[in-house]
Amino acid sequence: MVLMNKDIGLLFEYAQNKFTNTDIKIADYFLAKRPVKTIEELAIEIGVSTASITRFCRKVGLNNLKELLFLYQEQLDSANPPVKHERDGLYQEYLEIVHQFDTLFDTSIIEKITQAISQHKIIHIFGTGFSALAGADFKFRFGRLGKFVEVVQDTNSMIMHQNILTTDNLVIILSLNAKDQNIVSVAKNLTDRGITTFLITSNVNSKLTQHVTATMQIASLNGEEHTGMISGQLPILMALDHLYYHYVSQNRETIKNWVSTEELFSE
Repeated sequence: MVLMNKDIGLLFEYAQNKFTNTDIKIADYFLAKRPVKTIEELAIEIGVSTASITRFCRKVGLNNLKELLFLYQEQLDSANPPVKHERDGLYQEYLEIVHQFDTLFDTSIIEKITQAISQHKIIHIFGTGFSALAGADFKFRFGRLGKFVEVVQDTNSMIMHQNILTTDNLVIILSLNAKDQNIVSVAKNLTDRGITTFLITSNVNSKLTQHVTATMQIASLNGEEHTGMISGQLPILMALDHLYYHYVSQNRETIKNWVSTEELFSE
């Protein structure tokens, strides 16, 4: 019997989208830390059939009630439930990110970036790793609104692109730590040639901030991105959500006209 996840609460959470009302009754019994019973006694106590209990065990990834009771008894015997504190800690990290974002929120920067997006047809997103993935989200959403968006995902490509871009292009750099010296050099080259370049980062002490048109500061993950507990995309995606929301709010007529034109061509 190999039981990788010893927290029945997590097992229930992972499977809850498959739960019926009967399954919920069974889960509630164990979550309430009720006494251990045989399958017949449980069926009578909960008011379900023994077959329902067996099906419930399989839904949560176990073979039978024996395995569920083994995990359940271990958890009852443990003075410290294994995952609750970790889950609480993760929840606090989420709250901290939201609090940071609220504290750092700068309407004037949001306005400046969305105005630049309105004025440019072609937008280049520079970002690597998680930042590039967030850039793909920007491309998908703004591409539907008539913008041509290219995501440049590695520093070598950024170096190659820098000299072919003109003032008709808008560049948005996405980077949580903003420590790559190659990107600093690229940003300096772009702004020296009059190309509007914005930076979205959590590191306002980066040298990169000295060579961009403006910087939008976002929440820091305090190292959580290195453990993988919280996706490194999250703070950047929150910033992009605000940019998208503000852009749509400020450009409803333009967007409406674009959509109407697209519908004509699709007919």
